[in-house]
Amino acid sequence: MKDKIPYIIITFLLIVSFNLYTSKKLDNNRYKENINALNDSIKYHRNTNNEIVASKLALQLTAKELKEQVKGSSEDNIRLKESIKKYKKVIATIQTTQSVKIDTIYQKFTDTIKEVFSKDIVVSDTWYRFNQNITNKGFKITNFEMFNKQDAVVGWKKKGLFKKPLATVEITNSNPYFRQEEIKPIIIIYNRKWHEKAFITIPIGLVLGYILGK
Repeated sequence: MKDKIPYIIITFLLIVSFNLYTSKKLDNNRYKENINALNDSIKYHRNTNNEIVASKLALQLTAKELKEQVKGSSEDNIRLKESIKKYKKVIATIQTTQSVKIDTIYQKFTDTIKEVFSKDIVVSDTWYRFNQNITNKGFKITNFEMFNKQDAVVGWKKKGLFKKPLATVEITNSNPYFRQEEIKPIIIIYNRKWHEKAFITIPIGLVLGYILGK
């Protein structure tokens, strides 16, 4: 048996080297895909229900790289850092900037006021702004806009010491007027394929080492 040990060691080193090579190749591919994601812009299309869909290539980061990403002092980084620190394992994060824009809203009075008048009002707030014109016949709102920044975190959230983390999706809105009426989170679990499991890979390595030792 002793004379077979060198062959087993060589086989083990070959498997480790192959895994390192594969890992390096995946990292290089991820780097190239991240460059494309950084240079990508939002694209819009309509689905079969005629709803507008926005899409953009996603960055692929390790947990360590994500923590480095949110070290800055910007408002977006602070909000995201606050969210991910509650998680034991983060699967994905999404940051979006949203806006609601309505060109014109007009409401005619049922009973016209006899006195003729017209008043223009400009309303500007952190979370919304619009122009308003009121007359004796009705009122009109123009250039109505609302703004929101949204953070979504998907992963296993901490529930306390010695407690099992639970699969959770958490959404944070910067605008207090935006409210999640309903959330239907789904996390897809991909089991390892049969040839990737330990009870297959370990025996194969031992068999190869034995064969090479003959």
